[in-house]
Amino acid sequence: MNKDINIFISCHKQCYIPRHELLFPIQAGAADAGIHFPNMLHDDAGENNISQKNPMYCELTVQYWVWKNVQAEFYGFFHYRRYMSFSDKQFPHNDFQDIQEKRLSGNMLRKFNYDGEHMRKLISSYDVIATSPVQLRDLNRKFRNNYQQYTAKAYEYKEDIDLVMEIIKEKYPSHYPYAYKYMYETDYGYFCNMFIMKQELFGEYCAWLFDILEEHEKRRDCRNYSIDGYRVSGYLGERLFGIYFLYLKGQEKYRTCELQRIFFEDTEVKKILPANVQNNIPIVMAVNEKYVPFGSVLLSSVLEHMRSDNFYDIIILSHDMKELEKQKLKNMTAGLDNVSLRVADPEYLLGKYRLPVKAHFSVETYYRLVLPWFLSAYDKVLYLDADMVAEADVAELYHTKLEEYLLGAVYDIDTAGLYNGFMPGKKKYMDKEIGLRHPFDYFQAGVLLMNLFKFRETFSMEKILEMAVERDWQLLDQDILNKLCEGKVKYLDMSWNVVFDYGNIRIDKIFRLAPQWQYRMYMEARKHPKLIHFAGPEKPWHYPDCDFSDVFWKYARKSPFYEYILYKMLSDEKKKKPTQDRMFEKKSNSPVYKTIRCLKLYGLGQTIRECKREIGKIIRL
Repeated sequence: MNKDINIFISCHKQCYIPRHELLFPIQAGAADAGIHFPNMLHDDAGENNISQKNPMYCELTVQYWVWKNVQAEFYGFFHYRRYMSFSDKQFPHNDFQDIQEKRLSGNMLRKFNYDGEHMRKLISSYDVIATSPVQLRDLNRKFRNNYQQYTAKAYEYKEDIDLVMEIIKEKYPSHYPYAYKYMYETDYGYFCNMFIMKQELFGEYCAWLFDILEEHEKRRDCRNYSIDGYRVSGYLGERLFGIYFLYLKGQEKYRTCELQRIFFEDTEVKKILPANVQNNIPIVMAVNEKYVPFGSVLLSSVLEHMRSDNFYDIIILSHDMKELEKQKLKNMTAGLDNVSLRVADPEYLLGKYRLPVKAHFSVETYYRLVLPWFLSAYDKVLYLDADMVAEADVAELYHTKLEEYLLGAVYDIDTAGLYNGFMPGKKKYMDKEIGLRHPFDYFQAGVLLMNLFKFRETFSMEKILEMAVERDWQLLDQDILNKLCEGKVKYLDMSWNVVFDYGNIRIDKIFRLAPQWQYRMYMEARKHPKLIHFAGPEKPWHYPDCDFSDVFWKYARKSPFYEYILYKMLSDEKKKKPTQDRMFEKKSNSPVYKTIRCLKLYGLGQTIRECKREIGKIIRL
């Protein structure tokens, strides 16, 4: 968690929580839930909790846990379906002051300005931020005050709110005038127990709030309340926040703010089941919004080679794909009875982990690590990177028997060449940091036939994700998978992952340094490639004359995004700096050029100082 601002998202069910530096999902009522939701905090951790009181206190069990267990400058509380808007724009809302949206997504966060720097600046400018108050007469014309609104429901009893007013009058007389004003004279209310509050005030508020609620518990027997009525402490907490907020504003020394509240209709995580019972071929790929057009080319090539006696269960992983793009992809399979195409979002499983990315990699690369648990109804899937094209029926690859192996993959001749002399420091990194016993067995993770059942049996998702953030992995999840699966990999024919000759240096300068048996396997596979992989930052939509580009464009012409791909290529061409254009094509054999080409080629995220250090090493040799 952060030392400055922590906003907690209370969850009582597994739901989508976007990855964000200030948002922390936490399970409410975890003590009696029967299961701890993965990749989030839990309100029953440690001894200082009231998690078992969740049926009465609702999301206040989360607030209590944070009060007792977390140190920060600001604390915020949202719900799994309700967030605050940080946008300067005012949006239309319903009578409950909620901005209504269909589904929570990364696009929604951008719409409501969830920029970390902007949020920090806004939050630190105030002592307390509440959500916009609800005008009670908008709910019911008869409501003139909060007391009438509270007692109107059959399961919210006047005896409870009357008792709370008595307790405030007895124990906190300085607050009672504000309590009286809020309950009997104010025609608006603050609901949902949502706010952001500075540390000092938060501690004072929680001490006040939970003292009153505990006193209410002692004096009132609620055992025979209905399910809804038994949530009494949560209901009372909403009114107590309104009272306390009115009290703080009355002191005239605190900076307060009110932001619009957003209600997302759909945040539920639905279990993905196999699309067909017989001959089901599950194929998984991952794309972000920018990569959808290029992933569609892979899809086009897969559809071109499929057989009618198989059912192709295609699952595209994305957290920010727009509805229009989804529809275009689905239209590609229209009229095909043996194809199912679904778009699913595994982002919620990454939860609390701040996974590092670098160079041309994006966070979607980590989706491979959570597939065994995201697709818990599947025992085996074929994962394909989106920057490739198929020249054969991938069902043939899927039918490969894995036995007890964790996965099937192709030797990474690229890494083998780097290790065997091309990249300074690569050998040390692989020997010491990854610690592989047989470094030339390192595999390329763009094509993976995954034994999900065996993964679930062998590892926990938490262990794998914790491993992902514990150190600076050069090739991110590919390094992690090689570390985890060493000795448990079934090696596939290289034709199933033919890496293209990037920058005209791979074959002549890198691959030739790999063990001769790998080089011969690769050169043979190039003659009859079944999956061509445009691995690296250079792509055919950047350089239309690159290695195997003719195959890419053959399928790109059949994609509904073809015109966009052409437009993107032309736009990027105008932005290129002449000095950077095709830097790799320099034929100099000097160690300096060799190192610079290598560092640019693999985008390993070195700082300038580290680059200079590596260059200096080989100059001194």
